[in-house]
Amino acid sequence: MAEPSPVSRCARAATAKEAAYRIDYPLAYARSTRVVAFDDEAARTVRAVMDEPWGQAQFYSAPGPGHELLTVAGEARPLAGELADSDSVIMVATNRVNAEAVATVGAAAQVRAIMTAGLLMADEDGLTGETFMAIRPYARILLAPADQDDLVELLRAIRA
Repeated sequence: MAEPSPVSRCARAATAKEAAYRIDYPLAYARSTRVVAFDDEAARTVRAVMDEPWGQAQFYSAPGPGHELLTVAGEARPLAGELADSDSVIMVATNRVNAEAVATVGAAAQVRAIMTAGLLMADEDGLTGETFMAIRPYARILLAPADQDDLVELLRAIRA
């Protein structure tokens, strides 16, 4: 008579005893994300995705040199205050990128060791080298060319 084979780890993981250790509720939102649009076209994309239920994500545009961010409602907020409790910044831009604001926000995030990602959205002319040069020094992750769906997926992936 053959000996029964031992129970595999996969089979044991399916037992009621092991199920007691499983987490059976959704993970809490872990990221306090800031999404910043650096031109008007990028701002339209950011506004289009903010209707989903994003935990602690906040959405802005950077119309000036970047020392102040504008909320979607048009309220000006100091950059330093908005980054104080943030652990990720997503920078969204097109060929009309405000390079000065990118440098200000990007440098502020680097000093605070905040994870940064850049989404470069192409227009009918593609993407220019100037657009890459504006964002690349400050983005640890760079998606190019990107679109609205890429922004949604990135926010989901980091549990924003």
